[in-house]
This record gives sequence, C-alpha cells and structure tokens, in this order.
Amino acid sequence: MKALYKLVFIACLIASSLFSQDKSDNDIEEISQEEWNDIVDYVNAEVTGITMRNHRNRKKSLGKEEEKDFQVYMELLEKNNIKEPIPFSEITTQLKKNWGVTFENISQPIESLKNYEPKVLDSLFSKFEIVKSYKTLKLNESSEYADLKKEFLPTQQPEKIVQNIEKKEPGQAVVVKKSNIQRTEKRPSYNYWMIPTLFFLISTITLFVMWRKTIKKRNELEERYERESKISKSSISALTRELNELKSINSTIKAKPMQRSNVNTYRKPEQQKSIVIDEPKAPEIELIPVEKPKVPQVLYAGKPTTEGKFSPVSSSPLSGQTIYKLNVHEDGLTADFEIELVDQFITREVTNAPDEYLYRVCNQENSNKDFSREIITTKKGLAILIDGNWVVKEANKATIKFQ
Repeated sequence: MKALYKLVFIACLIASSLFSQDKSDNDIEEISQEEWNDIVDYVNAEVTGITMRNHRNRKKSLGKEEEKDFQVYMELLEKNNIKEPIPFSEITTQLKKNWGVTFENISQPIESLKNYEPKVLDSLFSKFEIVKSYKTLKLNESSEYADLKKEFLPTQQPEKIVQNIEKKEPGQAVVVKKSNIQRTEKRPSYNYWMIPTLFFLISTITLFVMWRKTIKKRNELEERYERESKISKSSISALTRELNELKSINSTIKAKPMQRSNVNTYRKPEQQKSIVIDEPKAPEIELIPVEKPKVPQVLYAGKPTTEGKFSPVSSSPLSGQTIYKLNVHEDGLTADFEIELVDQFITREVTNAPDEYLYRVCNQENSNKDFSREIITTKKGLAILIDGNWVVKEANKATIKFQ
C-alpha cells in the first residue's frame, strides 16, 4: 500500500511538471496570420510616420512635393487603427515617389516581417530593431517609438492598453488616441495545478478507503484466528491430559507383575523346601457378559446443500462452520437434528442469508425481518443416512423460530 501511494505521488509530481511546462509554452501565444498582418500594417504605418516626422524636424524645411506628401500621409495616419490599418499598398503609393529612402529603409523591412515566425509581438519589434536603419535614424531615441512599443509590450503588463498619447511639437495640444489592442489575459498558475491536485486528492481518498477495508478484514481474520487458536489449544490440552493418564495407567499395569515376581524370588530357604500341599480348587465362576449401554452418537453439520444433505459432518463442533447438531438413533440410520450455532460469526452469516443456511432443511414459524440473532428449534427434524450422506426430506424438516 505504501509503495502504491508513493507511485501515485510521483505520478502527480510528473503531471504537475508537464502542466507547468505547458504553461510556460502557452505564455507565448502565437497570433493568427490575418491578425498578424493587421498588426504589421498598423505598426508599419506608425513607424513610417514617426520616421517622417523625425526627418522633417531635423531638416527643418522640405521640398514642395515632399511637404505635400507628408501632409497627406499625416492626414491618412489619423485614420490608422488596429482594426483597419493603412495597407502597405497605400503606403507604397504615398511614399515611393518623394520619400523613397524612408520607404526602402523602414516600410519594406517591416512589411517583410509578415512572413516571420514565430508570430509574437516580442519578435516583431526585436526583429525590426536589428535593421541597420533603426539605429541610423535613431528611432531608439524617439519617445514616439517608445510609446508605440509600450502599446504592444507594456513593461508592467496591464490587462488592457486603452490609450496611446502622441506627442506633438511644443505649443500643440496632446492628442490622445484610443487603442483597440487587447492583451490576452494570462491564465492563473493554479489552473495548471488543479488537475494534478484533484487527481492526488482522489487517489489519496481511494487508497485510504482501500486501506481501511484491508485493515478491517485483517482484524476480522486475526480475531477468527485467535478464536480457532484457543479452541485448538484447549483440544490439545485435553488430549495431552488424556495421554498422560493413559501413560500412568500403563505404567501401573506394568509395575504389578514385577511386584509379584519379586515376592516369589526373595523367599527364605525354609520356605523353598517346604512340602507343597495340594489346596482344594475353588469352584469355577461363570462370567456372564453384560452389555454396556450405548452412548448416543452426536454429529455436527454446517451449511446444507440444495438437495437437503448435511455434507460433510464432524464429531465435534467447528468454529465458523457448525450450524446443526445431529443426535444419531440406536439404529445408526436416522438422527434428530436441531439448530446449534457455536459462535457469533456463523450466527451473523445464518441470519443474513437464511435461505441458504436454514430454509433448505427448516420451516420457520415467523419471518426474520428484524434480523434477529437468536434462533430456537421448536420442532426437531429427522435426517436419514442414505449412501453415506445424512439427507432431510421435505416432510422431515425441523421448525425454527426467530426471537
């Protein structure tokens, strides 16, 4: 039982480690291709806009066509959101002619990340940040880029990122944009320990119940063994006493002839030389044999068969088996029988299943609906010796009463 309990405990530990590993793997959740394309387009449009603003702020003045495309793109960027991002084709149309360097160094590298694996937000920014133009254009120093990155990868991991603050030039009002980025709520750790824990508890309860049943059965067997041991010891003691008595009787019988021979051996010489005179013989006594009264034979039987046979029978009661006592008649072919319950164990068995133990050879005066433990014989039955078996016919059944 201890080895089985250890095995269950080890199995629960292994299951817990597997669930924990599954948790660590599930913490990095991949995004569907369609959602991934929208995120890449959204980020591409925002990073391209940040790069254009940084370039305009450094250069101070732009060409007429460049300024015109810049204003058009900024107006277009106001409508950019995660659900309906600016497609790459439209970015190409707006930038390829007058903002070609920005398009080649920023927009195209980000567009290529649509086919990148794994599709997780960490890899999106880490892959872009190793591009040469990222450091060349000093996007790592841009607060706008940092805010965009926090929108997807917040340092404190809030449940929902609900707004993004876009910084403008001094004197301009701060624009607050609502974001539709929803971060998946992580499952708590206890969810991954729930199944192994429940399995361990159920296994513990099951093993405890099995252990209790085993202990109960063992105690019953020990009690039965003690009872039978006491009976066996008492029987052995009785047989030992009888054997000692027989030995003492045998010793006494052997000692009497020796005493007679000693008396004859140590006679005086005068007595040995004495004249032997014939003594008159006593008249012969005729011995008439007297029949000893027969001691009635008593047999004990257990559960009868369905044919009403007592088989086997014994000359002494057996603990846990004896139910009936048979008093054999002088003819040796018939016997009266009655209920003879020798211990509580067989009494409990008989009262729980009277159809098997009683009603095959007995008729009952009342029902045992109260499971009474006391059974008396109101009318003895008659068993007949047939082919070496004691058989009870229907007409010869005993009558019993529960009380």
